[in-house]
Order: sequence, then structure tokens, then C-alpha cells
Amino acid sequence: MKPNLVVLTDFSPAAERARVYAAALAVPLQAEVHLVHVYYPQAIPLDFGTTLPVPDSRYVQETRQSLEKLAAAMPQPATAEVLETTWQNAVEQALAQYHPLVLVAGLTATDNLLDEWLSNRALPLAHSTGYPLLLVPEHLPADALQPPRRLALAIEDQPFRLKTHARAIAPLLDEIGTEILAVCVLPYEKRSGGWRGLQAAQQCGLTSAMPRCSLHKVIRELPASGILQGVDEVEADLIALLDQGHGWLHKLFHGSVTEYILRHTQVPVLLLAAHLDSGAE
Repeated sequence: MKPNLVVLTDFSPAAERARVYAAALAVPLQAEVHLVHVYYPQAIPLDFGTTLPVPDSRYVQETRQSLEKLAAAMPQPATAEVLETTWQNAVEQALAQYHPLVLVAGLTATDNLLDEWLSNRALPLAHSTGYPLLLVPEHLPADALQPPRRLALAIEDQPFRLKTHARAIAPLLDEIGTEILAVCVLPYEKRSGGWRGLQAAQQCGLTSAMPRCSLHKVIRELPASGILQGVDEVEADLIALLDQGHGWLHKLFHGSVTEYILRHTQVPVLLLAAHLDSGAE
């Protein structure tokens, strides 16, 4: 049975970048790519109440035809689907049918958190589904649309474990031969640390080579900008972040390292569902 990659597409520039990047990942693994578009017409509010949504059969037909053309042009076998259901149901359906190594989606450039929430609705999926979520920036240069050679895994200096489905991407990273470095941002007074996080990284099972993972320290007070500095220093072309699933409300009032990185990253970001405690799954 061929391994699968699922690409969530809405025909935006970011989604197109995600499709091309997924195609590059699929080639070395001989994986099948599944393009999924969600169509769910919204109810229309009127003065006397809310009407039922009216499906647009012409839109569905034209969208399916467009997706099929994109799938036919892929270098690896690909399928195209328009799922006429809610976003969450569509994702659950795709996961149940394909059990992908990774979910792939575009990362649209945004100016604020509310805009991010509306434009990048795939963001909560790593936590809600447990599957690895790969986000491809819409402005990723053409010469970067290739399998990653070096991944920077951002860690804190504490134990963690990846959730079971988060490790599904291991065969892909193993086949590509991606080198993984742990990046830990530490304040000056804790500059001797980082080793507990490294030990957890070496045991997390992200790839078969994880026991040989090395540590790169960044001495800086702000973790978000420190992670991006570390990515530049090790010349990584992919960032992996541990997604603890704090949710949008937490982001809105307290800010987020993940939110900052997603807004400023120049390379794709891999979100991995994880627990930062020794009793994790």
C-alpha cells in the first residue's frame, strides 16, 4: 500500500505553494497525494430569520474539474476531492480514508491574529487530530520547493513526548534523509541547560536517526525570535514546533511563540502534537 499525503486546498496562492511542495515530498517516497477542497455553503441571515444554505452544484462541478486538472499534472499519482460538508467533518473523513503521513496546507501571510484565524483555519489541526501538520508559506521561493535537507526542532529544556499520530511522518523524513537538530533558546543565566530537552528529542521517535540528534543553543531572552535566529544559524529549511494546543483564546490574550514564528517564518513549519510532561501519551 502506497503512503499518502493529504493537501488541504482552497485555491489560494499559499495552497498552490503547498501543493507543489507536497509533490516534491511525494517523489522520493513514491507517495500518493490527495487534494482535498471543502465546500460548505453558509446559511443566509434575513430579516425574518436564517435560511437554509443552498448548494451551488455548478461551483462544485467546476471546482472538481479544476482539482482534477491539478492532480493530473502532479509528478506522482494524485486524486482530487470536493467534500461537501463542514471543515471538521471533511478533515476527519480525509484522515479516516487515507491515514496520511502528514497533512499539508498553505500558510497565508496575515497582519493580525484575527486575520490569521480567518485565513489559516488549518492551524488547530495538529492538536485536534494529532497528525503532523505541514504549513507552507505562500511566499516560499521556487528554489525552496524541494524536500528539506535540515530540520530545526524547537525544544524547551524539559521532557516531552510526541503524540502517536505525530510520529506518522517518520517514514517520510527517513526516506528523504533529513538531518534534525534540536534548537533550544535559553536566557543567559540558564545557558548551561538544554540537555533535558535534547534527551527528550533523542527519544521522541520523529525519525530513526533521532538518537544522534545534536543540540544547538541560542542565548536570548525571547524564545520566538531566538528560534528563528537558530534556524538561520544552522541553515535549516524546515522548522518543527511542538503544538501543545493552547487554543485561539490563549493566543489572543497571551500571545504565542508559534503565532510569532508563523507570521515571520521564511521556511515551512511542521506542527507536531506533543505533551510537555513525563506522563504524556
